[in-house]
Amino acid sequence: MTPRYHLAPRLIFALFLGAGSATAQSTEDVSRLSGVTTIDIRVEVNWDEAITMDAGGATADQFSQALRMMFEQTISSAERAPVVRPSARYTIACHVDTFYEPGQIIYSLRTQLEEDDSDGAPVIRWIRSWVGSFSMQQMHVTFTLGQACAERFLGDWQSVNSRRP
Repeated sequence: MTPRYHLAPRLIFALFLGAGSATAQSTEDVSRLSGVTTIDIRVEVNWDEAITMDAGGATADQFSQALRMMFEQTISSAERAPVVRPSARYTIACHVDTFYEPGQIIYSLRTQLEEDDSDGAPVIRWIRSWVGSFSMQQMHVTFTLGQACAERFLGDWQSVNSRRP
């Protein structure tokens, strides 16, 4: 390989790295929540039907309704929070995936702030995710996951949106 052709891949790689670091901002960066004053709310659930069928737990619809109620109520009742308004510019979403293992429910949670792009497709501006589990004897814990999503969002939102007079 001649020196000229040997240098080209390195230069392209360096430009690629430099461009990415100059413009990229992590979707976990809480500063992306700064200035958000109104939000719409959405929940999405991937419910493992084995929780209902094998374990005799809640149905997907029951869980989804409880998730939305707790998510919205926690945000709306917070002392410092954005105003909940349908069709707001931003949407805060709580996504829950559940998996059943005999005697145990495993879950993943994702809370994200979205804004529609010029085509109306949602673009994620901020995101947090985590996983957990609990035994079937603690089935009631599933109904607090909406509160957990809201509290994660509110903690980060409050850290960058100072109290206004």
